[in-house]
Amino acid sequence: MKNQLSLLLLLIFLAISCSQKEESLSEKPLSEQQFEFEIYDSLVVDYLGNLTLMDQSPDGKHFLLIDQNTDSILVTDPSGKTIYSYKITGEGPEKMEGNRTGVAKFLDNSTFLIPSSRALYQYSLAGELIKSFPPDFEGMSQLVIPSSTSHTRMGDQVITLMKGRYDKLGSSGLEYQAQSRQLEIFDFQTGDFSPIVPFPKESKFSSSTLEFGLIDHYPAFTVRDDSLYLIFRNEPKLFIYSKDQWDTPASIKPIPLPKFIEREISQKDAEGFNVRDFFYGSIGGIWALENQNFLISYLSGLTNEESDEAIAAAGSDFNKIFEEGEKKNSGGYVLFNGNQVSPVIIKSEQLGNINSIYSQEEIWFSPDFEKVENDYSVIYKTRLISR
Repeated sequence: MKNQLSLLLLLIFLAISCSQKEESLSEKPLSEQQFEFEIYDSLVVDYLGNLTLMDQSPDGKHFLLIDQNTDSILVTDPSGKTIYSYKITGEGPEKMEGNRTGVAKFLDNSTFLIPSSRALYQYSLAGELIKSFPPDFEGMSQLVIPSSTSHTRMGDQVITLMKGRYDKLGSSGLEYQAQSRQLEIFDFQTGDFSPIVPFPKESKFSSSTLEFGLIDHYPAFTVRDDSLYLIFRNEPKLFIYSKDQWDTPASIKPIPLPKFIEREISQKDAEGFNVRDFFYGSIGGIWALENQNFLISYLSGLTNEESDEAIAAAGSDFNKIFEEGEKKNSGGYVLFNGNQVSPVIIKSEQLGNINSIYSQEEIWFSPDFEKVENDYSVIYKTRLISR
């Protein structure tokens, strides 16, 4: 009996100790916590190519993938068995017009929506065109990033990045900054597109005297419940909007990245494109997680001296400029809680870029195609863990 009592007291002591330890970890500043993407599962597909995961169906029974090199779409089951394989680009009545401007997302368990520069397109799992949703203006291709998330669902509406409504204003400049809206919202019930989100007055891009370029204010955005979260590429601020209140952000959160090179407006080459534009700080993606946390992808950017060195080292080889710049750039994925950011999250060498996120326990990565060579395709399933 005494032994049982002693064991019970020991278990209570250990439980209290563990609880105190967990509490102390949660109270530790985010800026001092180190996280890691832990691989614990994968989707293996008998396919040779650069496959990335666009989405999985709400019931988890189908995975929607695309070959970045050929634009071939694959639909698989959870075991990786290919059910359908086809292309929806090209010529023909069932094909998508314009350039694909982002990845596809499931609308329900049997259909998906894919964006182009001309319209939103709804397809069946088998690749049959169900319906197209063109806007009331001629869509345009401006700084297209096919691997990005350029549309997201909010109830019976879709928030999307579709350019062309303000073509008379150009894609940048003072008139564009004053009069344009950055996103479109599509309503399934009415079939209408409406422009939303002017540059907030708290953003440098709302300036009436300082002119910025298209690449500076390219947006990344995500939705959670009834809120829209928006970031511009060269401005470390999170703008949060409540549903149907698109003119003014409900709140604004500065993102205290340890190093982030913002464009000095005196460096703006008003006459056109400058290679230097690609080497300023950039925020490439944002995902809303549990407990008001966000996962952010960013690069710190290069100083003027670092940029000049990268350009000089590349010589006349334009593609090599980016290789040289990558050697000097820093950044990666970080957590942001509205006040602090974590150190860059550790990821193993075989992990490339994030494809899809459903929670902190389900983050899907494509492989680093430069470091992983297989005669099959694999998508890694990871979760965030604290080290």
